Amino acid sequence: MTFKETEQIYKSKSQAANMGNIDYNTNTQKNGENMGENSFFWENILAWYSENGRHHLPWRNTKDPYRILLAEILLQQTHVRKVQEVYEQMLLEYTDVRELAMANIETVKEIIAPIGLIYRAERLIKTAEIVCSKHRGYVPNNYNELIKLPGVGDYIANAVLCYAFDQPVVPIDTNVIRLFTRYFGYKSMNRRPRMDKVLASKIRAHFEEMDSTRAANLAVLDFAGAVCTASKPHSMECPISENCLDLFSRKHDSH
Repeated sequence: MTFKETEQIYKSKSQAANMGNIDYNTNTQKNGENMGENSFFWENILAWYSENGRHHLPWRNTKDPYRILLAEILLQQTHVRKVQEVYEQMLLEYTDVRELAMANIETVKEIIAPIGLIYRAERLIKTAEIVCSKHRGYVPNNYNELIKLPGVGDYIANAVLCYAFDQPVVPIDTNVIRLFTRYFGYKSMNRRPRMDKVLASKIRAHFEEMDSTRAANLAVLDFAGAVCTASKPHSMECPISENCLDLFSRKHDSH
């Protein structure tokens, strides 16, 4: 294929992606090329994740809603590698949500101090109190109820539903957005792409053919964090680079 032919494919895909003309729903998808592109993406991402994913993280090896909610609150604006020790110490001190609801706030602050943002101590205790008083000690499996908990936004609510309850939802953060906008060529006119509902809808459509959004989303998170990094992405090591619109665009701009 000549460079001009490749360039034309890039332009047509990019335009279609941002006009919303690419529908990855397997029930309505008519374009075999786009379906194949989505399959190529997932086959390679999941294969990479199988070999390189962060399977050792303790909150990845449980479906206990309390433990997953605790982990997600601790992970907010915090690097993963700093959280594991604090997470494990919290569970040693408060084995379930009822114990956390009765916790001394100064003790919780002391435990989470190494990861900063100690205001989360009050949120954790208040969240546990609400779960106990309004939900009989069970973390709710309903988005509208989760979103009412202190410090729980759209991402954490969907993360709990996905990772604890295996609901077919997609928690979308900046890592997820970065990978999908780069690879598929999506653009957002929103100054805060995380608030872009149109972009979120396009991204979620790619998960519709997956047996488990849990495994798929964890694969995306790890891949974006290790390969499709915010700065200096590791394109030479990327197993999907041959179809990446962002990489093609950068190569095209260098000509």
